[in-house]
Amino acid sequence: MYFNLFPSLKNINFSLLNILKISLFYPVIEELIFRLPLRSSKFNFIISFSTLIFLIVIKRLISNVYLAIFLALILYFFFTLFIRADSLLIIKLANFFSLKFRLIFHFQALLFGFLHLTNYNLEIKYFYFFPLFIMNYIFSGYYLGYLRVRYKNGIYLCTASHILINTIYCIVFSY
Repeated sequence: MYFNLFPSLKNINFSLLNILKISLFYPVIEELIFRLPLRSSKFNFIISFSTLIFLIVIKRLISNVYLAIFLALILYFFFTLFIRADSLLIIKLANFFSLKFRLIFHFQALLFGFLHLTNYNLEIKYFYFFPLFIMNYIFSGYYLGYLRVRYKNGIYLCTASHILINTIYCIVFSY
């Protein structure tokens, strides 16, 4: 940073609301989207899909958080009630995830890494530094995915780890 070689982090106002978003809300949302479907079940797919729809709705369509949560909950309950665990869609998804597990596991870690590039003010002149920034997040994606798959209740471990990582980030960068 002294020689202006690295892009700066986006300016974040470390208010209580933003600290709660970064430390709690975002890790839970990211874990539900990226890691929850690594173990195939009807509820995992539905929760992950509903969370993804919530995120898309709140970022692109509606700025009202309560309305977005309401729509995601309606979608979740609709899918829960009308899609059976032995439905063809769930069986095909489970088969796809079991057959292509390694590919999906690697893809979720890579996607997790690349999406976290949005944490920086990026310019094309910093292009050669992108791998340095991404590697940390890709490694985190693999680690959190490993926790999810390795342990029976791994979703709680990877979510707690993600919350801890983001809380440390908030503490370090708020000073």
